[in-house]
Amino acid sequence: MLRAPFSSNLSQPVNISTLYEKLEKLADRLPSQLQHPLLREIRPIRMLFLQQRAPRILLLGDRAGSRSELVNSLFGRPVAEAGEDYLQDRTWQLFASSRGKLRMLDGRRPVAASLVRRALAAEPADLCLYLHAGAPATEDLQRMHEVLDGAAPIPVFGVTTGLASAEAESSRHELHATLERGAGKQFAGHVAGVFVPTLGKQEVHKFAAAMAAELPPEAKLEMARLSGVRELQLEIAGALVKSTAAICGAVGAQPIPLADFPILTALQGFMVAGIMHISGRERSAKLAAEWMGALGANIGLGLVLREGSRAALKFVPIWGDLVSGGIAAAGTYAVGKAAIAYFIEGVSLPDARRLFRRRKKAPKQLK
Repeated sequence: MLRAPFSSNLSQPVNISTLYEKLEKLADRLPSQLQHPLLREIRPIRMLFLQQRAPRILLLGDRAGSRSELVNSLFGRPVAEAGEDYLQDRTWQLFASSRGKLRMLDGRRPVAASLVRRALAAEPADLCLYLHAGAPATEDLQRMHEVLDGAAPIPVFGVTTGLASAEAESSRHELHATLERGAGKQFAGHVAGVFVPTLGKQEVHKFAAAMAAELPPEAKLEMARLSGVRELQLEIAGALVKSTAAICGAVGAQPIPLADFPILTALQGFMVAGIMHISGRERSAKLAAEWMGALGANIGLGLVLREGSRAALKFVPIWGDLVSGGIAAAGTYAVGKAAIAYFIEGVSLPDARRLFRRRKKAPKQLK
């Protein structure tokens, strides 16, 4: 089911906590065969948005490696000053742009390993980046053992900085061998990759995507936002659309004529606002409503008749519920795929509108 695009409900901020409370209460009233699938789709979205936080990255390795170069490569813009490279305050530091943020703990020498471990005990790192800038690695590997010894294993990425392209590949292999050889049994198998940001945008995008794959669910979204990696954003947005469409299908299949309109409207508005957020934009229910209005501007009477027929079907026992649930899922899925195309893939509004029209018929499977 697709609600009228200029619904007044969408002009107000979407309270995500309230929306989830309503969905969970609805799930409690559903038959078990519907309850479990609905809750299965709700939980990942809850983790993604309600528990969203900045990735926590531990920095170790060569003191000559440029932290600013690394951070600016990930963000794709200058958010850290080169002069900050030698400032270590022994706590988690925040780096942010309008698109996203990450937190970094610089655990390299000369800060005492005990102080780094204290910071990690308060807030554990999601992963570790080991910098290499050409200096001997013996003392730096020893520092890694001092900091991580006794802690829960985390993925370690090798990163080479300040090297020309001609040195990049040989440095990559050398650093990977060094980490595998020097990390010891406790860290064996946790060397997740070695990257050379100076190789350019494509290398940085591979790096960001590889890190995101190792991050916990609540930190993935921020990495997708700050790095601007389209493939990563598409993956997260696709999961959001599939889950939201499934939830709308379950809600729409309930035999309560017209009563589900507000919650379906809120879900669809939340989905579009969520896709905007994933793309690095502001999450705004008002802007989502305006975009949905523009998307459906030429649907006119067809949309009204579609909603009317859907409401009428709900008065027909069993068959009407199944059909209305399918319409709810298909309409939501069509809106979501059009939003992904527009906000993440960068297609024009007319092209997004055409995609919506093609997708609005109920698909056999939501992919």
